[in-house]
Amino acid sequence: MGDASEDIDDLPPPTAPESIPFSMRNFATGEGATYTANKLASYIRLISRSLDLSRLDGVTVAYDYDAALAELDRGVEGLRPLSRSNDDQLIGVGMAPAVIRDGVVKVHIVLNAPYIENIEKDEGDEPNEEFWAALYLLAHECGHVQVTSDKDRAFPGMILQHAVSSYEEAIFMQVNEACWEEYAACRLSAVFGRGRLPLYEEGLRGVLGVARERAADAREAFWQHRDLNRAVAEVAPPLVEPLRLASYVLGHIDGLGDSTSISEETKQAIADAGYTDLVDDLATALRSIWDVRREWTHISQFDIIGDVARDALWSGGLTIRPAANDGATINVWEPDEVDPVDMGLAKTWSATGEGNSGTA
Repeated sequence: MGDASEDIDDLPPPTAPESIPFSMRNFATGEGATYTANKLASYIRLISRSLDLSRLDGVTVAYDYDAALAELDRGVEGLRPLSRSNDDQLIGVGMAPAVIRDGVVKVHIVLNAPYIENIEKDEGDEPNEEFWAALYLLAHECGHVQVTSDKDRAFPGMILQHAVSSYEEAIFMQVNEACWEEYAACRLSAVFGRGRLPLYEEGLRGVLGVARERAADAREAFWQHRDLNRAVAEVAPPLVEPLRLASYVLGHIDGLGDSTSISEETKQAIADAGYTDLVDDLATALRSIWDVRREWTHISQFDIIGDVARDALWSGGLTIRPAANDGATINVWEPDEVDPVDMGLAKTWSATGEGNSGTA
């Protein structure tokens, strides 16, 4: 299989379960489904020599990917059905959601079949790029298995079991999790990601290019509808999405462990969007959490990621702060026209009732 399988005998033993359940959906033939499942199982066992896949629940490979996500039994009642990213910037092709089986948090990998079927093209001394893309997709989702397992061991009772206590916590916990999980999964799987960095950078440049404009459009709409919850739902995502995509880039670079760095083209895109300090602060936050990952003591250690997101929202004319009764104080302003300090705001990230605000 080329350089990803060198020195296999020197690696630790496989950590994947002895029997890996597969669900192969909408394959043309049973023989084809079995062949693909066996091929995937062999590579999962290879990857599990480098990653901890002991909590792998199973693998679903689906030509009806959206339905497979929506129908996945996660072992918890009342969860919103899973759905993939699917817009002009990003198309989801794999997911590794947490599930609970017999009281234990595990991870179930769901793969979009057309994007993984090239795992079969591994013949010869040098497999083609389609094979490497499929292998990396699999390895990246396996990375999420370890990321989730590590977090559950550090903070038992949190994943799929923690009741979010406030509006503000719900917003920033999502940001913390999204950025950390993609950073860590990319860092763990980077060795399998030949040629992946330019693609991650392309995705980052894409969201950077529209972030400010989309946030501005959402603010303009707010002055008409005056719905604070809608403002959060429409202003915040384009401002924080570059942080999530930057987490992929940073994790992959850090996982390579060599002199690789962000390209000049992407650095310029980051600067043009006004995200240079934000990406630098995000890198510092993610790396500091990684450095103490064996010594985590409290989930609040991840809040430094949320603080970067708060800075991103501030730069785009939005703050979300905790308020009484688990609500939130939300402020919206036009950053090119209004100084938030004149509104009585400060970047302290504590609750405030001043300025052009309301409580959600």
